[in-house]
Amino acid sequence: MIKILFFIPNLSSGGAEKVLRSLVNHMDQNQFDITVQTIEKEQSENYLVEGIHYKSINHSRTGFGRKIFSYWFRLLAELKLIYPLYIKGDCDIEVAYLECDATKVMAASTSRKALKVAWVHCDLSKKEGISENAVKIKKYYEKYDKVVCVSEDARMGFVSLFGSEPESLVLGNVIDEKEILQKSEKPLPVLKDVSVKTFVAVGRLTWQKGFDRLIEIFSTLRDEKYPVHLWILGEGPERENLERLIEQYQLKDVIDLMGFQENPYPFIKAADCVVCSSRYEGISTVVTEALILGKPVVTTPCTGMKELLGNSEYGIIAEDTEEGLLKSIKSFLDSGELRQHYTNAASNRGKMFSKANSVRVIQNFFVQESKKKRI
Repeated sequence: MIKILFFIPNLSSGGAEKVLRSLVNHMDQNQFDITVQTIEKEQSENYLVEGIHYKSINHSRTGFGRKIFSYWFRLLAELKLIYPLYIKGDCDIEVAYLECDATKVMAASTSRKALKVAWVHCDLSKKEGISENAVKIKKYYEKYDKVVCVSEDARMGFVSLFGSEPESLVLGNVIDEKEILQKSEKPLPVLKDVSVKTFVAVGRLTWQKGFDRLIEIFSTLRDEKYPVHLWILGEGPERENLERLIEQYQLKDVIDLMGFQENPYPFIKAADCVVCSSRYEGISTVVTEALILGKPVVTTPCTGMKELLGNSEYGIIAEDTEEGLLKSIKSFLDSGELRQHYTNAASNRGKMFSKANSVRVIQNFFVQESKKKRI
């Protein structure tokens, strides 16, 4: 049996975390002895199926304790002591399942036998703070045997920054289509105004997701008398700025910041369109979920969208400007025929996503590469 450790800061929020849960929960436990480790302690039984081992580093329950730990963690990370003090085990494969902190921590692995894999979920060449520190960050990635990227665009961004060593490859995200369909049947917890076209955007409230420019776009739509409404699902550091913009543009009746939703699927199912305003991605989990639910998509041309939507074959990929995204949303609103076309296209495309096949491909990768490591 292959012992494998997945290290990720947390389990409970974000696309990468959701995809990791879908992966480990469907891996073959007769073939893999799986451990998931996070920084903060979480209610793992809410996320992981029976048989998966769970560990965490910080067990502090008070705000003060967590604050003290954050300083301690940063100090130990700089000294490369997180791994030997909190992680070190006897695994055949060690996976840093998220770029930045997880990659930095696991790069300090002292295991000689373990296959070391870094997972990249976004186009690092577009992520703020990466390019100017590329020389330093490259030293972390050089400690790994393989780098897995979630899309070809993300892989090309990685290569443009760090070169071809270590070897990088693309493995698609694992999306649990049955779970998405089942959860989408839950009651919608808000009232939907059927007299307007409702859009939904989902993600952490960060600069990366571009919700600031989405607010400006919906201000223009309101001023031009388009009957629209927008739900933004997510929480994060940009909340105050987004609230200020909504107040500034007097959009409280047009845009709702819904906060983090444990189950976003009733919102996606109820919406007329899913909109993605991201400045960069790896490959959008939300857009994939929208296709599974047969929902039309309007998106910026961020990383991975061509792999999901073709050349606007299965969803509308806008020009990479605020004006371009506005134009594409208007086109969607102005044409009932176009809306029906992309509803049908999304439904057809959504049938292409198979959890079983994605898991099988990733498991085969782990088996083959761990064998090479032992030779």
